[in-house]
Amino acid sequence: MPFDILIALITTGGVIVGALLGFMGTSVKNRLDAYRIAQDMQQDNQKLWQWNRQLVDHIYKNLGPPPPRPPDDLFKHDND
Repeated sequence: MPFDILIALITTGGVIVGALLGFMGTSVKNRLDAYRIAQDMQQDNQKLWQWNRQLVDHIYKNLGPPPPRPPDDLFKHDND
């Protein structure tokens, strides 16, 4: 009888540890995904700022059409 209780406790402990490790793995993956997305947004923001700066300079210098083209790699990322 005590042996059965010991087996049940070890099994329960193993299930709990497995669930915690699974949760931690998912949490780390979600954080890494969020970090990657934030980096992509920052790169897009920099490209948009540079393009906007080119457009403002184009208008300020009273240059005619065509306006500066947007960057070719705007909103394109390595993981797409």
